[in-house]
Amino acid sequence: MAELDLRIRRGVPADAQRLTEIARVAKAHWGYPEAWLSVWEPLLTITPEYLRQQLVYVGAIDRAMVGFYALEPREDTWSLEHFWVEPGWHGRGVGRQLYGHALDRVRAIRPGVLVIHADPYAAGFYARMGARRRGTVPAPVEGDPDRTLPIFEVDVTSPA
Repeated sequence: MAELDLRIRRGVPADAQRLTEIARVAKAHWGYPEAWLSVWEPLLTITPEYLRQQLVYVGAIDRAMVGFYALEPREDTWSLEHFWVEPGWHGRGVGRQLYGHALDRVRAIRPGVLVIHADPYAAGFYARMGARRRGTVPAPVEGDPDRTLPIFEVDVTSPA
C-alpha cells in the first residue's frame, strides 16, 4: 500500500469542533445504540481547553483533518486517549501512521509504558500494531452491565 501524505501536527484550540465531529462519527460507525452515544457525548467532546492542556496530535490529508489522538501522562506511564480516525479513512494507513507517531512522541518526551483502554471494536487494530493485551476494565452501559474494555500496553522504552 502506498504511503499516504498524512501531515501530523499539534492540535490547537480552534480544532475542537472538528475533532469532536471526528470522535462522534468514528464512535457511531461501530453501530452503538443512540442511547449509549448520548451518554458518551461528553466523553467524545474535545474542548479548546483540553487542546490547550493535553498533547493532542491531528492527522490531515490535503488540509482536511481525518484523525487524531491524545497522550496523557499518568505518573510513570502514558495513556493513549481519543484515538479516532474518520470512518472513510479506516483501513487506509491513517491509524497506523498516527499510532507510530504516538509511539515516537512517547519515545522522544519520556520513554515508558503506553496504556490503552481500547474500544472493543479497536482491539484488533492495537493487537496488529504490536500492543499486548493486559486485561480488561469494567465499562457498563444501559442494557449491558457486564461490558468491558480491553486494556493494552506498549513498552516504549527501546529505540524504534
